Amino acid sequence: MTIESNELHQIADTAENPKGLSKKQQAIVDRELELLEIAKQMFKKEGFANLTMDKVAAQSKYSKGTVYNHFSSKEDLVSALAAEALKHEIELFTRALSYQGCTRERVLAMHVAYFLYARIEPVMSMCVINTRTPWIVEKTSQARRDALTQLEFRLMGLFEALIKEAVAAHDLVLSPGLTLDSIIFSNWAMAFGANALMNNAGCTQTMPKEASHSAAAVLINTNLILDGMGWQPLASEQDYSRSWQDIEKTIFSDEVTTLKSLGLL
Repeated sequence: MTIESNELHQIADTAENPKGLSKKQQAIVDRELELLEIAKQMFKKEGFANLTMDKVAAQSKYSKGTVYNHFSSKEDLVSALAAEALKHEIELFTRALSYQGCTRERVLAMHVAYFLYARIEPVMSMCVINTRTPWIVEKTSQARRDALTQLEFRLMGLFEALIKEAVAAHDLVLSPGLTLDSIIFSNWAMAFGANALMNNAGCTQTMPKEASHSAAAVLINTNLILDGMGWQPLASEQDYSRSWQDIEKTIFSDEVTTLKSLGLL
């Protein structure tokens, strides 16, 4: 018997507050995280095509039936990895918003956060992208899809609140062609696309050398998008490369240290 949908939702709602979990629920969370770590390492080494529920079970101390209690399919498992990635991204975005700068610098801080996360956890960030594909969606349980949707709303809510603050501060002027949704989508699409390309070894072989695995490429594209929206101050009026460096130093020093230790920055 698989974990019931309502129980999965309850666990998802309280997972960030361990005191809100019963011993049984905590055991379920711990076991699922253990299985997800096995799957992540397998995904990293062998790719999605070679990831199977049988292999995950064989690498764990649990039976195949127990694995299926947590995940209805390997696609459901990938969606669970994506949910963990989104939780981490929410934490990083929340930290980004604490940056002591103008609203545009805090948007930039969100892009810095995503860039660093995609470098540190390329498998996890790709799982989020993969969950948008029909062949993953159709084989993911409804409870898991609902959990992902809730996490995405939380993530987008952080950005939406910042946009409203920018409008109130007159850093940004909304127009019929420039809505909250269009601003969120364009930034999200650029971040997803740029980082997905830079994490794809096949693509980086055909990309300009200076763009491959480069924070400068993300900064250039971010400035192009935000300048096009008229988000003040414009890139011609402020050195956002210095802002990027300061954001890394003051908000994400641990992540930068990790990347340097891995030789990725």
